[in-house]
Amino acid sequence: MTSRTTTRIATADASVLSSVRGWPSWAVILLALGLTLAGTAVDGVTTGLLAWGLRIGFYLGVLSAALLVRRGSVFTAMVQPPLVLVVGIVTGVLLFGPATGLRGNVISIASTVINTFPTMAIGTAVAVLIGLIRILAQPMRSTRQGGRTPPAHS
Repeated sequence: MTSRTTTRIATADASVLSSVRGWPSWAVILLALGLTLAGTAVDGVTTGLLAWGLRIGFYLGVLSAALLVRRGSVFTAMVQPPLVLVVGIVTGVLLFGPATGLRGNVISIASTVINTFPTMAIGTAVAVLIGLIRILAQPMRSTRQGGRTPPAHS
């Protein structure tokens, strides 16, 4: 007869599933950025315009990051979406946009960032909502019976 031992993961190290170890903050940043850049590449290769590939990659990246990050680093997943999207746009315009010089690239990047604001707002709102739910559902402090917090150890 075999005995099954379960190891409990510390709350700060758990992903959205308390039995699964979460990813560190740097890894979920790379995940979100990688999926966004993959979507950018799909758009650049197929149409030459940043459209649905960028959006789908961005949404998948920020959603995955918010779910997979360790509980102690959930703030990273909540604030990264705007930065990830801007890096994806800049990369896409510089790699796949027409060669229009520095001024043309800056204008193209700025107009694309402005046009994708709803995408950025939705992605950020989803990441913040998931992060807030995780903060409330996975509190960092454990409580004893009666709702009292345990005393600090000296």
